[in-house]
Amino acid sequence: MPLRFAVRVGLALVAAGIIAASAAPAPAADMQAAKKEGEVMWYSSLSLSVAQKVCKQFNDKKTGITCVLHRDGSGKIYQRYLQEAKGNVFKADVIHTSNIGHFVNMKKNHLRPYKPKGTEKFIPAFTTPDGSWNILRASVYVLAYNTKLVKPEDAPKSWADVLNPRWKGLIAHAHPAYSGVITVGMLSLVNMHGWAYYDKLAALQPKIVQSAVAVIPLVARGEAHVVAGTAAYNTFGDIKKGEPIKMVLPKEGVAFISSPHSVLKKAPHPNAAEVFTDFLFSQEAQQTLVENGLHVGHPGVKYPEGLPSLQGLKIIDFTPEEVQKKSKEIQEMFRKKFGV
Repeated sequence: MPLRFAVRVGLALVAAGIIAASAAPAPAADMQAAKKEGEVMWYSSLSLSVAQKVCKQFNDKKTGITCVLHRDGSGKIYQRYLQEAKGNVFKADVIHTSNIGHFVNMKKNHLRPYKPKGTEKFIPAFTTPDGSWNILRASVYVLAYNTKLVKPEDAPKSWADVLNPRWKGLIAHAHPAYSGVITVGMLSLVNMHGWAYYDKLAALQPKIVQSAVAVIPLVARGEAHVVAGTAAYNTFGDIKKGEPIKMVLPKEGVAFISSPHSVLKKAPHPNAAEVFTDFLFSQEAQQTLVENGLHVGHPGVKYPEGLPSLQGLKIIDFTPEEVQKKSKEIQEMFRKKFGV
């Protein structure tokens, strides 16, 4: 099912409360074999604090399997894995990034299909028919601003508003080569406004940081006034901490950023990889993700107050193949236009 269709179907089912089983449950992971392996190496682009929390939850269960986390940006996670694989070095058991194009590229040679326990009841947009990957978490691409430095009436209400000359030198933007969130978000804006949008943005001399997570603290400290695109979950988390930040859902629409997870074909701990994957898609772990501002496929989670519902939003979504095809162009054009 193409993602653009599955998102809408999935959200409709959620709204109607009629998520139903779409496939037979997968065979259970072999816990005894997993215990003998002893650990699972998780390559993940999930923000460090949330990834550590999830890893700790798993380790606190004392299953005899230890979650070992390697956290980095989507681009670096992907490149590290490919470099290791090229040298016939396989450390990672499971991999998770926010660029679904990575998984299209890896599907044939690097991913092992696995359907986590219970995902037959998930929102269809968060699963794949063959289990090559499943969507661990999703968010939308939003604007944000510092409430102490920007009046509500002056704040940008649309993506086009960011190009107002008043924001020259006051915009924060992350790098798509590091961040899968930014790659997909930029793709939505290029499709909407063309590359001329980024020519105009570059002329405003934005402050470029590495990750989508890093833009919010920059604005919270007042080093910039406006975030020209980040994930809603980053923004939600900082607002919860009391930072002077306001999230804006631009009227033209928001990109739907799906972040897949997969078991790796050459995983050194294949059974532990399955046990850990089952945990990631359990209601317990999915609820933790939700409480940190993310959207998930589990039908049993309860969303916190203040997190924007996907229902009613103008969602801009892409097939995995679209993201795969355009990612390199997005990253190269960004370097060219912004000189970084």
